[in-house]
Amino acid sequence: MNYSKKNKNFIFYGAICSLFFALGVNGAYASEFDTEDPMYFEQARDFTFRGGLSIGDDILDTGVRGSYGINDIFVLSATVKYQQDFDDDRDYDGFSYTGMDVMYRVSNDTIKSDIFGGVKFSGDADPRFDKTIYAAGFRLGRSWNNVTLAGTFKTSWLFDEVNGMAWIDMMPEAYFRIDENWRIGFNADIRKATNPDFDATILGMKFVRQYGRTQYVGYGEYDFEQKFFKIGTKLNIAF
Repeated sequence: MNYSKKNKNFIFYGAICSLFFALGVNGAYASEFDTEDPMYFEQARDFTFRGGLSIGDDILDTGVRGSYGINDIFVLSATVKYQQDFDDDRDYDGFSYTGMDVMYRVSNDTIKSDIFGGVKFSGDADPRFDKTIYAAGFRLGRSWNNVTLAGTFKTSWLFDEVNGMAWIDMMPEAYFRIDENWRIGFNADIRKATNPDFDATILGMKFVRQYGRTQYVGYGEYDFEQKFFKIGTKLNIAF
């Protein structure tokens, strides 16, 4: 990355931070079932269903995720994802992965923090990732009445003699409750891998409409490294 590009990135992120501050100084719209909040954590015997559909890089991706609060400090989740590839040269069709993970709430004070770990049993969609992937990380954040600022750090490992590699993801997020029913979020994912072909710099934005325990989400994101845009929608239901 050259000096001018660094300056452009600095100006861009500075502008985003200024926007976050401007939006965060007004309003007070907390919600008990705000499942898109980046620090949302299921309590004992709570269950959250999340389903989604997205398209990007000629791949249609769909998946479901269920999260259950074992008690007030442990949450167990399971995910299944399937994809359809419209690029005949790749033909990455099939199950992306099935996975399970557990999250532990370390601190529930003003600044909340969690640690997590999980495993993905990769499907047959992409032959480069047909092995089990292990991941672990932590997240921390703080919520006010109308805004949540959070950050997640995750490291992943794929053990394989040919395609084995490791990577880290650094994921900041700002989430604003505009009024009782509408939310808007901004996020980034900066990924560094031992194989540079899989590096990523992703910026995203989402809009959320809440109806009681149900949230409808529309989002878009752009990967500056891989150079493709993704759009998608999600449905979250808290039980």
